Amino acid sequence: MRTSAGIWWESTGAGAPVLLINGLGSTSTSWFRLLPELHDFRVITFDNRGVGRTGSSPEPFDLATMAADAVAVLDAAQVDRAHTLGLSLGGLIAQELALSYPDRTESLMLVSTHAGIPHLTVAASAVATVAALPPGERSRALAPILYAKQTPAAEIARDEETASVIPTTPEGLRSQLLASTTWDRYADLHQLAVPTLVLHGREDRLVPLSAGEKLAAAIPHADLVIIDNAGHRLFTDQTTTSAAALKSFLAQTTLSTAQPPQPPPRG
Repeated sequence: MRTSAGIWWESTGAGAPVLLINGLGSTSTSWFRLLPELHDFRVITFDNRGVGRTGSSPEPFDLATMAADAVAVLDAAQVDRAHTLGLSLGGLIAQELALSYPDRTESLMLVSTHAGIPHLTVAASAVATVAALPPGERSRALAPILYAKQTPAAEIARDEETASVIPTTPEGLRSQLLASTTWDRYADLHQLAVPTLVLHGREDRLVPLSAGEKLAAAIPHADLVIIDNAGHRLFTDQTTTSAAALKSFLAQTTLSTAQPPQPPPRG
């Protein structure tokens, strides 16, 4: 299905809505490990502007536009508010969504992400160089910094095979990268008033743990959960452990939002 803005999306399952926002250059096929873990929820996935079935945009775009695309997906799915999970670049989009459309965000799950390129020690130019490579070479070049050292090669190959079904063009990847490099709302993060989980792999070499710690510290009452033996692709490195952290957070959040406020005790 497509939104009026041409964004491809789909919805599976029933229950409280959970919106998943992909990372740089990834399509919704990348969620294949996590989707079975979220069977108790209505999960909404989509292909960001620039990739997959949504396709490349002829004009440059920014993260505000990508957040508006996510809202268009919620509108098309007839969802007022959703628990929003953003991975890597998707985490930046999720932050922009929560800041610009606070009435559409039930909670935030920020995975393997950061507070903007200016607050990240990894140079965007290095990623841009890799972005120019053909898809197969790109995957091989990125693998050493995306996964934990002990992750089986077969699991990495499975990720690459899934991604190759709908390959991302270098042009689409560069457009998304450019959108991310101009985004910085670190000074506004204190405004976030929704339950927030920051989930990070201890061995993340693309977005170091220190960036996740800085992000969690900037958001009021955010929970920081660190996954051992996991890198940037922690849903591949430690599928069960990382999914369990998400489900625990969602269980607590859905329970608290489902319960009506209690009247103060009478003195």
